[in-house]
Parts: sequence; structure tokens; C-alpha cells
Amino acid sequence: MLEHYGITAKFVTDRGISHEIVRHRLASFAQESTRYCNYIKDKFGNEISVIKPQELVKGSFEYIVWKKQCEQAEKAYFKLIDNGVSPETARSVLPTSLKTTIVMTANVREWRHFLNLRAIGTTGKPHPDMQALAINLLNQFKSKIPILFDDIK
Repeated sequence: MLEHYGITAKFVTDRGISHEIVRHRLASFAQESTRYCNYIKDKFGNEISVIKPQELVKGSFEYIVWKKQCEQAEKAYFKLIDNGVSPETARSVLPTSLKTTIVMTANVREWRHFLNLRAIGTTGKPHPDMQALAINLLNQFKSKIPILFDDIK
């Protein structure tokens, strides 16, 4: 059953965390593309969207530095687009904090492996943002199909 029962989950996170997610090779992924997204268009509200790292406290010096860099990246992106550079080339200046949507499908065995690594940290401390995302997913799995996930602590 663990091999043949697939579960799909949708995450909204930053590009850096999505890079950790796609390392799970026994899964299938669909991710929002920065190659074809033109953030200067109305569809995206004429701005990039970023995800604040959990460790940064709003108003702190570190937060202000991060926010200013994201704003500079957005300005550089728009300037490139305004000068005729394609979105697929202009995206190279976008920050790792850029919001992305990623959908992951895996069988139960792979989800258990994912959660043990990313929520529990069986092989080392997970990135705080990844761990929060994975713990949230684990709690949802436990509430919906406890028989398959309740033993993961």
C-alpha cells in the first residue's frame, strides 16, 4: 500500500525552499515558472512577491537589510524588462526569497521519508522555513490519515 497510494500536496514557499523540496527524486513536481512569468504585468500586480524568512523579525536591522535587497532586485528586474530584456533573462536578478508555488506528488513511503528528514530532522537540523512547512504538512496528514503518519514524532 505504501508504494501504490499517491498523495499530492501544494506548497507556497520561496525558491530556496523549493530547491530543497525537489531533491526528493522519488516524487513528481510541478512548479511555477519564472521563465515565463513577467512580474511587470498586471497579472502579478506589477511587483514580485517574496516570502520573509522566519528567522527575520519585522523591523529588525536584519529584516530591513533583507527587505531593501529584495526591493533592489525588483527594481533591477523591472529595469531590465523595461529595456527589452526577456523575462527568462531578467529573472537572473530575482532573489531566492521569491514566492513560488510547487505541487509535489509522492507515494506514502516517500512522504514518510520526506517528513522524517524535513519535519523531524533525522539526518540533521532542517532549514527553519522548510521545517515549519513540513510540520504543517505532517499535522495535516495526521489529522486526515492518522494510521499512516501518527508514528512520526
